[in-house]
Amino acid sequence: MSNNKSQTALFPINLDKLTDKERHNYILNQYVIPTAAEVQSRKHKRDIDVIRENHKFLWSEDADEDIQSLSWEQRLALRYYRKLFKEYCIADLSRYKENKIALRWRTEQEVVTGIGQFQCGSRHCGVREELRSWEVNFKYIEQGTSQNALVKVRLCPTHTEQLNYRTKKKEYKRQRRREKEDRKAEIKLKRRKLNERADDSVEPEESKDKIQEETKDEAESDTPQVGAATANEDVWSKQIDISKEEPSRELEFERYLEDLLL
Repeated sequence: MSNNKSQTALFPINLDKLTDKERHNYILNQYVIPTAAEVQSRKHKRDIDVIRENHKFLWSEDADEDIQSLSWEQRLALRYYRKLFKEYCIADLSRYKENKIALRWRTEQEVVTGIGQFQCGSRHCGVREELRSWEVNFKYIEQGTSQNALVKVRLCPTHTEQLNYRTKKKEYKRQRRREKEDRKAEIKLKRRKLNERADDSVEPEESKDKIQEETKDEAESDTPQVGAATANEDVWSKQIDISKEEPSRELEFERYLEDLLL
């Protein structure tokens, strides 16, 4: 009886009526695992949480001079930033088809093991052969502000294709457009050459026609002169017909008298 009374005083229900599993879950839920409200009230920010909230991909050079004006959270994020190695980046290309790429600086452990420089800089990629270095104009939004930075990353052939996936599509479209323009230019050049050849073949005929017309005009202009010269020569060579000359007045008067006397 005393044991039952003590259990009733400690717990609001009689645990003897529960199975071992039910008793275990009841004690965990009531006394070990805190409720959501208690978790929210007891929650304290860890250092990693503070760094994530105040982290910057690139801090300005004046940050060291203005360190006194920074809050302790910003100073903690700046201290973490100084420990990063900013020669090569680590890339997350899981959403490369959406043209969304995540980049971050390397940690000391990654530099020691060669990840990002002697090993592919893509996450979870261990390829160390045929690596290529790329300069990426990294555009990102940080604390509501659009930023951009020129960074370097070393990738294997597979992740190189993923990095240049959108660029290759643009290059393919640009190449097709260039080929189309070249074909148009070639067609125009061929047409121009054909027109020039046609003009060259027409010009001699026109010149021949002009020469013939000029020759004909000269012949026509020469013909009246010859006729005129011939007519002048005929005038001087022809004998004078006296009978056709007009009679003088005296002769006409004599003929008139003769007609009266008859």
